[in-house]
Amino acid sequence: MQNLVYNPEVKLLLVNHSDKKVNVLYAQNKHPYQLPKIGPRPPYYAHPRYEPYYPII
Repeated sequence: MQNLVYNPEVKLLLVNHSDKKVNVLYAQNKHPYQLPKIGPRPPYYAHPRYEPYYPII
């Protein structure tokens, strides 16, 4: 027998967009972006900085 649990928050996974907005900060910017709560997001690492890493042997 399967133990099934109903969770109403799972419905949010099926929604493609939302009218609600959230403030999102990227790259230590002081001005937050207004993005939809549910929807596409910009990539986190838009301009990554590569620094040399030399492990201690």
